[in-house]
Amino acid sequence: MGYWVSIWIAICLEEHLIFRKWRGLGWRWESWDDKGKLPIGAAALVAFLVGWAGAILCMAQVWYIGPIARQVGEYGGDMGNYVGFAWAALVFPPLRWLELKKFGR
Repeated sequence: MGYWVSIWIAICLEEHLIFRKWRGLGWRWESWDDKGKLPIGAAALVAFLVGWAGAILCMAQVWYIGPIARQVGEYGGDMGNYVGFAWAALVFPPLRWLELKKFGR
């Protein structure tokens, strides 16, 4: 659960801090059910999948140790939360910028 949550925290923080607050848009609460005003979500989906791939490669659990995590000691080092967060955080801003440029929302 933590891997999933850390990736979504990265995406939500960047959406809020970079694309809402910095651009002065804020959150339009009255548009929550208007499909035409909501983001497409392609940037968030791709960023999530990239972050999830990083988390899988770097997770160290009893039942699975990823190839990158295996490089850290005998039992592996569980870096999945951090790598998933970082990879999603690196990928999301350019993808969201492209999504805004192409679709305008």
